[in-house]
Amino acid sequence: MKTSLIAAVLLAGCAGPQVLPNYPKHETATVQTYVHNLGFKGLFASEVTQTVSTRADMRRSEDEFAFSGFVMKHLAKARDGARIWRLDKNLLWDVDLADKTYFECPLSGCPSPRATPTEKAERKPEPERPRKEPACKLTLAKNTFTVKATGQSRIVNGFDAKEYSVLWEIVAQDKEKKKDTSSVSVSIWTASEDDARLTAVRAVERRFESALRTKRPDESAMNKAVPAEALKIIELEFMNNFNAGQRSSLLNAGHELAKIHGFPISTTLNWYLDGNACATAPPPQEKQESSSSGLDFSRGLGGLLGSAVSGAAQKGVENQAKGMAGKPVFGFVSEVKKMEVAPASDGLFVPPPGFKLVSRR
Repeated sequence: MKTSLIAAVLLAGCAGPQVLPNYPKHETATVQTYVHNLGFKGLFASEVTQTVSTRADMRRSEDEFAFSGFVMKHLAKARDGARIWRLDKNLLWDVDLADKTYFECPLSGCPSPRATPTEKAERKPEPERPRKEPACKLTLAKNTFTVKATGQSRIVNGFDAKEYSVLWEIVAQDKEKKKDTSSVSVSIWTASEDDARLTAVRAVERRFESALRTKRPDESAMNKAVPAEALKIIELEFMNNFNAGQRSSLLNAGHELAKIHGFPISTTLNWYLDGNACATAPPPQEKQESSSSGLDFSRGLGGLLGSAVSGAAQKGVENQAKGMAGKPVFGFVSEVKKMEVAPASDGLFVPPPGFKLVSRR
């Protein structure tokens, strides 16, 4: 445990991507965000520093990970990585910083590794599985989402920020009227959209995203109040027994979200979950393929957190979490540490010299 905590401390002091000094520098929008996942039911915790560097026709997103907690053994093969989008070359490079290798893919993304012809021939065809209804269906008894401006203000990493308080409460019941109560409380500190640094950075990002023809992540309604990474955990662990229509209504916060003004600089989330709906033992889960680390690094931080919780659940590790009464089952802190437009090395936007191009076969 001590070694993992030391790794987290070292991560917090990282200076960011290292490139050779002989590259020229040009204006670049840089956003650095620190995310602390406080652990699901006390089973694991992780810290991530994400640095996103953007120009009008290129972007680099680099994640640095440190893990601690009970399931450290499942995370032994964690890797720091980077993705580089080059619109001018119509390429995406997926870089493994530890192995000093990279994949080259189209802008649409890197495909999943394909099996070789020999592997395909050896593979026996799997029988078609009938679709199964959920073992336990839930109905909604309550779904409220409220946003309030607290009137509090403070300086957060150089930004003048105002606080909003969000409370999302859901009560679900099974056919026997047994209930589960989910309560998500969020404290959000936002900076004014007129802040000079924010305006400059977002102008560059919009030019890049317009060229890539993608939507900005923060335009998603619920994501402004509940970070996408945290929402993935809540969906995975609480909403699986709802149908698609119910899940959609749960995530429709409507006019309440319009009360949040500005850009989120600091977000603290705590999720409390209590009750005994669907308390009978579920049928055994079908075996799923998983990597040796039990984690999915292919879809960014959201995929990582989701696969970590899913992996813990599949192994039954959650049964060892004790003493959770009255405590949040999940906590999440996200904070923008740096946001600026300043000269940065062109070397950020190419695979580092000496890194080997490998085939994704």
